[in-house]
Amino acid sequence: MKHWRSIFALIMSLAVALAIACGGGDDAADKAAEVSATTAVVVPTVKPMTNKPSQPTPKPATATAVPPTATPEPKGPTGTLIVAVQLVTPANFMPSKIPWPGNLNMVSWGVGEGLVRTEYVDPPAIGPLDDTGIAPSWVIAPDQSKITFKIREGVKFHKGLTEGAWSGAELTAEDVAFSFNQTQVDGSTWARVEMGDYMSEAVALDDRTLEWRIQQWNSEWYGWMYQNTGSVPMVNKAMHDSLGFEKANLNPVMTGPFSVDSWKANDEVKLSAVDPHWRHTPGVANVHIIEIPETASRVAAMKTGEVHLAMLPPRFLREVITATGGRYQQVGNPSSMHIAFAGNYWIRKDHNTGEDIFPRPGLNADDEHPWIGHPDKPDNMERARRVRIAMSKAMDRELINKEVLDGFGSANYTWWGFDEKANPKHFRQEWKIPFDPDAAKKALADAGFPNGFKVPMLLPPDVACCVDVTIGEAIAQMWRNIGLEVEIESTAYQARRPTMVDRSLDVVWMWRSNAAVGQTDRAHQHGVIPSAGWNRGMELPYVLEGWQKVKVEDDMEKRIQMNVELENQNAYPDGWHTIAPIVAKSNLWAVSPDVLDWKPFTEGAHYAGTFEIINLKE
Repeated sequence: MKHWRSIFALIMSLAVALAIACGGGDDAADKAAEVSATTAVVVPTVKPMTNKPSQPTPKPATATAVPPTATPEPKGPTGTLIVAVQLVTPANFMPSKIPWPGNLNMVSWGVGEGLVRTEYVDPPAIGPLDDTGIAPSWVIAPDQSKITFKIREGVKFHKGLTEGAWSGAELTAEDVAFSFNQTQVDGSTWARVEMGDYMSEAVALDDRTLEWRIQQWNSEWYGWMYQNTGSVPMVNKAMHDSLGFEKANLNPVMTGPFSVDSWKANDEVKLSAVDPHWRHTPGVANVHIIEIPETASRVAAMKTGEVHLAMLPPRFLREVITATGGRYQQVGNPSSMHIAFAGNYWIRKDHNTGEDIFPRPGLNADDEHPWIGHPDKPDNMERARRVRIAMSKAMDRELINKEVLDGFGSANYTWWGFDEKANPKHFRQEWKIPFDPDAAKKALADAGFPNGFKVPMLLPPDVACCVDVTIGEAIAQMWRNIGLEVEIESTAYQARRPTMVDRSLDVVWMWRSNAAVGQTDRAHQHGVIPSAGWNRGMELPYVLEGWQKVKVEDDMEKRIQMNVELENQNAYPDGWHTIAPIVAKSNLWAVSPDVLDWKPFTEGAHYAGTFEIINLKE
């Protein structure tokens, strides 16, 4: 495996360098889901989906009566789906300890279920909320102080690896309340602990009624509960109380369409279909998820037919499709790959507590970090702004889309919510940053860096859902072409995340952003204001001020216009440009011809896609 990794890295590095030397998609729009915050919202209940029996082929009519043909019995789950992923995270199943991206796996792989759910949308995008979740209906209090959810009857827990009274027990509101509150306990490493900024507590009023008490209203409340949390999976409180936290954390007792047979970190996961499942019984009996970190090895596994599905960089898709006769599938919501200029921590007070927080440890506005500006030094702030824009002008976005993404993406200049192709209505042409390396060099010289400077660049190798390392390597080479000395850091995301939490991150790094069309406030909240969770290495006063207004605005068009103004403050040419978008891209999976159909639900920005609606050739 390591041998393959070394060879692949060398080949791709040479290929990118050659492409740059010589050079010198399809996007699915997010659907903006809106729920009125001022009126009661009651979602009508429909019958859960079931596997429909196949119908016999009709025979031509004759003069002789033909006895009716009986409808075949519905087939149960059959076959084993084999899936190649880059990472199998450690086995942690309690919400407070599920690591990111492990929290996504709980839902994406169909083990856990969130409280609310969106309808299936094709092409994959975040659809509107529907009534197929654990909560089929809810009511928002007129004063926005709480949301009261009706909890569905008949939702059963898995047996777990350690069986007990909880095995097959029915989920109650008490379990739901426990699951949400568990994310906020002391020592929680839940990736979206900022949910506590909005939810003060979840309370079970009775077995079928949950009250979600609001600490700070946000009209997109479902985003914090579901879309941007990786969906808190519902777990069994009685199991936790009986086994204790440590044992419960290793016992996957959830409610999704698949139960866990075994889970080995950095190796494999084996799942079995829940038959019958309350919402939709899977078409496959088993799912075998295997970790194959090396891209070249995942490509080989697809070509030889060892696996049915594999997430691959776009540049390998045509090769695999040609070799196998298969196809590709977009999984997860499209988003924007971007450079984050970490260290610009400019907010002086915590927006929840009012406590003084300035300066943050990572605010190092000096000659070794010229992309970082000090808000008390206007000349320094302007120098840093010009440096960031110069670095952005050195990025050939069209070339990266062509050579690295094989044309499957598109050049991107803003947060995803204002992408030109996804949202032409609100995109402004003046936001485009032209590729102009000569102008970039001059700007650096004018800023006092005619000979460039050192740039530490973080490219986490362990999060294929969010970082395409090859894109980062191409950007690094483009910066070298204008005289910058780029040093790539390959520290794993999980190891680097503490520096994001404590605001000591001060390196340039690459990540991705995601937002519903025209609504960058959610992406801004995650990335650039003080909160308990991680951020992108920036805390920006103008974003905080704008976000505090937009989050309580229920009128969608007004909300979008307010976000346009937020985007104006960050975009080229006059904005702060603390984030430099590169390309818009989707997670694309190679699909074997043995897969008859697959409808992956988009449950967030990352590789969300359950395997419940998928069938294999017999």
